[in-house]
Amino acid sequence: MPVLYSGPTGSGKTTKLLEKYIEVCQKEGTDQALVFVKSAASRLEWQRNVDLEVMGKLNVFTYFGFVQKELTDYWPWVEEKLPGGFTTIVPTFMNVETSHYLMSKYVEKYRKFRDVFEYVNANSARIAVQLIDNLNQAAMNNLSFRELKRRLLAWAGDDREKITVFKEAIAIMETFRKFCLDNRIMDYSLTVELYNKYLLKNEKYLGELEKRYTYLFVDNLEKFVPAAQNLFLYLLKKLPGVYLSFNPEEGINRFFGGNPQLAREVFFPLCQIEELEKSYTSSPAARQLAKALYQAIFEDAYLEDNSFIKKEIYTELRGDMLNKTGEEVVKLLAEGLKPSEIVLVAPLVDKVMEFTLERYISGQGYSFANLSRTKRLVDLPFSQALIVLTLLANPQWKMNINYSSLQQTMSLLLKLDPVRSSLLAEEIIANKLALPPLDNINFRARISFDNSARYDYLRDWLLEKEDKVPELEEFFQLVFAELLSPLSPTQADILACRQMIDSLAKFKKVVKNFKDIPEEELGKHFIDLIYNGTLAAEVLYNDTEEETLILTTPYKFLFSPEIKSVKYLFLLDISSENWLRGSTKELFNPYILSPQWGKKSHWDDTVDQELRKEQLLAYLQSILSKVTAGIYLADSYLNSRGWEQEGQLSGWFLAR
Repeated sequence: MPVLYSGPTGSGKTTKLLEKYIEVCQKEGTDQALVFVKSAASRLEWQRNVDLEVMGKLNVFTYFGFVQKELTDYWPWVEEKLPGGFTTIVPTFMNVETSHYLMSKYVEKYRKFRDVFEYVNANSARIAVQLIDNLNQAAMNNLSFRELKRRLLAWAGDDREKITVFKEAIAIMETFRKFCLDNRIMDYSLTVELYNKYLLKNEKYLGELEKRYTYLFVDNLEKFVPAAQNLFLYLLKKLPGVYLSFNPEEGINRFFGGNPQLAREVFFPLCQIEELEKSYTSSPAARQLAKALYQAIFEDAYLEDNSFIKKEIYTELRGDMLNKTGEEVVKLLAEGLKPSEIVLVAPLVDKVMEFTLERYISGQGYSFANLSRTKRLVDLPFSQALIVLTLLANPQWKMNINYSSLQQTMSLLLKLDPVRSSLLAEEIIANKLALPPLDNINFRARISFDNSARYDYLRDWLLEKEDKVPELEEFFQLVFAELLSPLSPTQADILACRQMIDSLAKFKKVVKNFKDIPEEELGKHFIDLIYNGTLAAEVLYNDTEEETLILTTPYKFLFSPEIKSVKYLFLLDISSENWLRGSTKELFNPYILSPQWGKKSHWDDTVDQELRKEQLLAYLQSILSKVTAGIYLADSYLNSRGWEQEGQLSGWFLAR
């Protein structure tokens, strides 16, 4: 009978699963065992923990990684079912950035002729993100495109403006989907949809799947989307050895694609349940506080005095609150706590908060990092240099160069101090982005002989490329080989440049099929994509030191696998209305695309407010499950703009 380990965060579910996996592999080898984990980071961690004398292939996948592999391996069985028959040997897979970029081009094209999105308070890029999210959410929940359309229009109700907007949004999504199908280009949603429609219903494929594997392991079942759970359910009924883990307290996953309720309803009756009650990452007091918060939020009960709340910091001005928070943090550190044993969590981390806390805590000699800050490739020194040099070599594109990016690149390449690199950047901008001769600007003596020689080499190098700039991919490689590699890049620098080059190759492969973009302009459009921001750098590496005090948001705290647990948690700005933000946007509502929508098919303000409360409570419960010693509450009467804060969380926490 399938075994399901059920227990709270830190109760040892993954350890139990891993022990069983190693036991099985020692007897029968790794080839017969199929493992599913939630993220790429979890996949690497699982693989690191497997140490066998004799090992074959480790079949450890995320759901999407597995589906993508299967679609590639069995592509002919899928393509024969598609319009146009056999046209490609293997499909092309888009990354998230490229799919969003293409969708934004369709949005811009539609807006050019008739701007029905005038009622939507979002630019084309944000609208494109919401349309992609609709397609992804539908695929994750096994909804056909027809059902997606029906639910969107049902959400619009009788609002004529909304109906008009949604119909146009649906038309854009259909156009995007047709482009992908015609060119055999797969985004996330189409990959999942084709796998479930053509492979998971193919008896021949299912027979092949059953022959390959004998054992199934799924870690954190509650985090997987319904489409993944559907695959697991099939395998559970066919394979002789199945082992699953489930966290009954991780309700937060329902707001990010997972479906704990569906997992419990479907899998629990089919499995032998092994309860793991003790948690090694939180305390009974934290769990009691989580239960009390539920009663305060949903039953209007008073929150009884709780020893787990160590202190309440309350001031009139937000700046004073941040300074007092810094004082309390430093007191704990002075008592011997490690910086990594404390985390500061706020619903929104703004520059005022980051600057104030970093200045105070770093000023006392402790390492501090804002984990919520997005790492973009364009902000990393070496990959930034690739972009700046590309723009300097292609003045015909008439694209502006960010001043600070130019200054930092000159400082990196020429080893100049910030003052001299700033002055040089000003001269280059004044010369219309062409590097002027140093003698013409009386700069040679100001930057020294060695730096002048490096500048002359860089200027000659760019002039040499002026007449015939190679393809952007080749140009990137030349820049790295001839200009950047002599600067002794770190492993992180090399990874960033490699990611830039890999992203360009994937981008070109997809976008060359987009007829509205001439092939000679692909490089320009890629640079435009990068300047609009890419999250690709975030998955490359984590440059946070091990002993660092972290400032972050609830989402980043919960979905950062390197943070297992902390001793003390500071919850900041508890009167902020940002604690009760919903997931719904103008054109995207994850709730109406969930399996639960069919049971309660209406949407109004009451439902919206109820879901906001449920999401907040799920955040708090999950956060508290990672805290062992206590929490500090910090708040101010006025926010940074001097406005009164009216969020409800402080009332629920402080009502005693």
